[in-house]
Amino acid sequence: MNDLRSCDSGQENYAPASQQSLVDANLTAAAKAARDRAMMALIPAVGRRMVAAFLGRDDYQKVEKRLPTPMGHILMECLPECVKDRGGQITWSIRLNGPGGVINPTLFPVRADGRYRLILLDGYLFIHFPSELVIISADWDCTDGSTTACVRSNVSSGAFFNAWERYAQGHNYFRGRAFFADGKEVPKERSYGWDDILLPDTTKQLIRRHVEGFLANRLRLRGLGVKTRRGLILTGPPGTGKTLLGKVLSQTLKGVSFIWVAPRHIQGAASFNSVIGLARFVAPTVVFLEDLDLFAEEREHNGWAGLGELMQALDGAVDNEDVVCIATTNRLEVIEKALRNRAGRFDRVVKFEAMDAPCRRQFLGKLLAKASIDPQDAEYLAEATDGYTGAHIEELTNTLYILATEAENTGAGDDAVAENRPGDAAGIEAASADGDGHISITRQLIDAALGELQFERKARLGFQVV
Repeated sequence: MNDLRSCDSGQENYAPASQQSLVDANLTAAAKAARDRAMMALIPAVGRRMVAAFLGRDDYQKVEKRLPTPMGHILMECLPECVKDRGGQITWSIRLNGPGGVINPTLFPVRADGRYRLILLDGYLFIHFPSELVIISADWDCTDGSTTACVRSNVSSGAFFNAWERYAQGHNYFRGRAFFADGKEVPKERSYGWDDILLPDTTKQLIRRHVEGFLANRLRLRGLGVKTRRGLILTGPPGTGKTLLGKVLSQTLKGVSFIWVAPRHIQGAASFNSVIGLARFVAPTVVFLEDLDLFAEEREHNGWAGLGELMQALDGAVDNEDVVCIATTNRLEVIEKALRNRAGRFDRVVKFEAMDAPCRRQFLGKLLAKASIDPQDAEYLAEATDGYTGAHIEELTNTLYILATEAENTGAGDDAVAENRPGDAAGIEAASADGDGHISITRQLIDAALGELQFERKARLGFQVV
């Protein structure tokens, strides 16, 4: 096996040379003999005769299971360690290519925890144990990303598959990490913590109690008879911090798997069962489902079968132990009543609203940390932004910096600063950079920025501005 190829998006990806083989370098004599029997079987034919030669019998049984991504990746990635842990060796790997030839198996390199891990996508692994011979085959469906895994054993295919799944549940690269529902790691472009999200203390405490505290105390709660599943709906206008909360939780929860489910990850009704099934497999888990209103409108307005599948996945025959599901929506009123009013599926509805005055002052202070601004002007700005969301305030401060640097570059009184700007900008003063690298924000700049942003907000809402 000379190179590792991936079918991902039709591209070929190559892992480092040090990661180019799943086959053990130092085989025992018995393992070599088993390998040689399989290789000899390739001379007259491939397929069933090859398998029979390795297993030593023609009447072998097989166990097959279709595994959605990333469940298939999880099982295939941990297979080499599972074999080693049970005292076996992978003796050979191939991929059949029609009736007359074999080529290297298709392997997919996944980078997690700073190292590459190899996942069998398409091909066969021949495994030798002291008292059992096993063949694992994988068939990857490029259309939906699923993997069909098959186990053939000369002892018990079902027993091996069960042992393999148990091992994967306790030893997988997903557990305790933040991943998207398609198996890709959530990037950490910057660090997020609870200080980065400005919410009323009562709201923060409520969320932390029913997520962090609930999962930390789950064993004690279970002993008290409490069901260790939980659900929260985060509702409020855009820009109030719902998605930011997901970023905070994905980085601050310790020892908890975090599955981020964006609308693109829901390909059909079965996607919900796949996500929740994965959550149970890597529990304790937080499932973060964005834009619930896209999938869960009231039944009289929504004939999609996925709504029933979602409700069944959240509260069906299988208990979702140690799973917290958090969903976000900008339109709580359209959500199916059996979801938003049903404890056991979603137990709390948490409202995210425009910032109150203390939060606005704190947020503005953080955003304007590199500006020189009179305290009275800072208070004026905090009062003027009543009703603004966090996204509005961030855009306002961006505008302030743009206007200040523009005024700094053009000089005091330059008409170019005020040209084509809505609102009264006639008296804008020049902003000059201080010796410490700060830039000056004046009352005139504040009024100009407020006027520009107000004009933009009215334009987006369709108001006519005279």
